[in-house]
Amino acid sequence: MNLKAASKTAPAKAADTPEDTRPQVSARDLRREAASAAADAQHTKEIAKQFSLLRTRMLREMRNRGWRRLAVVPITRGAGGTFTSVNLALALARQSQTQVILIDLDLGNPGVADQLGVPGRGLIGATLLKGQPLEQMVSRLTETKNLAVLAPGAPEPGAAELLQDYSFVSELERLTKSHPAELAILDFAPLLGDDTALAALPLADAILLVADGRRTTAAHMQECERLLAGLPPVMGVILNKSED
Repeated sequence: MNLKAASKTAPAKAADTPEDTRPQVSARDLRREAASAAADAQHTKEIAKQFSLLRTRMLREMRNRGWRRLAVVPITRGAGGTFTSVNLALALARQSQTQVILIDLDLGNPGVADQLGVPGRGLIGATLLKGQPLEQMVSRLTETKNLAVLAPGAPEPGAAELLQDYSFVSELERLTKSHPAELAILDFAPLLGDDTALAALPLADAILLVADGRRTTAAHMQECERLLAGLPPVMGVILNKSED
């Protein structure tokens, strides 16, 4: 995996997130991966190293600029966006003074719950329709207490429309403002495909693109550049599945 990202540093801030109000869930896939790491220790070590490097670069730039919401956006389906979101969130949460919330915004095809091995917690649309806050869908991982997760349990009908709805936008703003020390990693739908990712991009402070190192073409990148004009800045590009 090749990493390209911006940099500039600033000291970490102590978190003041009211974490004890959130229910805890156990991530079975984290336990399984920890148990199997010894079978392929070198590969596991290399992945951890790459995401630690990415974490450091992302934190520097975001803290310097006062950014708190990072959209992880695969260019095409299958590029590894959710894998990147989850591992970046875990790398950030390994720092004792860094609180992180991972929010699955690929609402038409959510994958964070499966990737972590945690139970999905309902549908965002249904929660908002009942007049309930998004906070009630958030859980904290018992294995990584600095990481909170908002992971819908099933595909959301009308995902693009929901992401642009005032009730959702205002609730997401309320959620992040109520936990001011948290960095939010937003797992997005693919940029090239339907309009789900484009609908949600204004919610982010910055963008991290994820490309398939074997299949992403120059034409794909040119189309991304066109679509991202006037949207939050791109901090970097990750090449997944690359041989280099």
